[in-house]
Amino acid sequence: MLIIKSVLDKDFFEGTIMAITNINKESNTQHETPFMAEAVYAVEKMEAKQEEKQHQIKGLLDQLFPLTKGSHQDVTNYLLDYHHLVVFFKDGGCSGLRNPGKFVAFTGHRSSPDTILLKDNSGSHVEIIFGLHTPGKDSLVTIADVEIETCTTFSQDFSLAAMRHWISLIKRDSSSHIKAHQVDKEYTAKNGDEYQLNSCFSL
Repeated sequence: MLIIKSVLDKDFFEGTIMAITNINKESNTQHETPFMAEAVYAVEKMEAKQEEKQHQIKGLLDQLFPLTKGSHQDVTNYLLDYHHLVVFFKDGGCSGLRNPGKFVAFTGHRSSPDTILLKDNSGSHVEIIFGLHTPGKDSLVTIADVEIETCTTFSQDFSLAAMRHWISLIKRDSSSHIKAHQVDKEYTAKNGDEYQLNSCFSL
């Protein structure tokens, strides 16, 4: 089983980011190209103006969850059309994810979600949290934060229990350190059902 150090360990992030797509690796037979750990680390360590941070984060989304055409850099609105995530651009064009199945859930309204939840083939979730935005306007979408899921798994002595952590790529804690926390999260699945991610769960 994969053992990850406590989120309180200041060296946690670098080891954790390498394990983002390896949740329960020994029992997971699906594999895909790992998250670009170097790119994620670069975003996390970046001390930059808001505009630069937005550019870096959206560039990361282009690598991890590319669109069929266009770039996350140029998106003015994200919305849900039935079971699909659709994005719009300033020129009125639209696009979707190159791999539509990576969109799994959301919070807020379908025409203007507060968050969208994506997932790769290994089962690792990424939550995109949007800032204040007026849908339909020419202003680009502002991403308030991106949180990446990682898990600590325990041995059989703990009945294969696991703890889910969320690592923020933009926000910091009150001491300006990497923000990593545990919390139960609830979403609406793309088919309208409940989609829950509890901080503690059984494998």
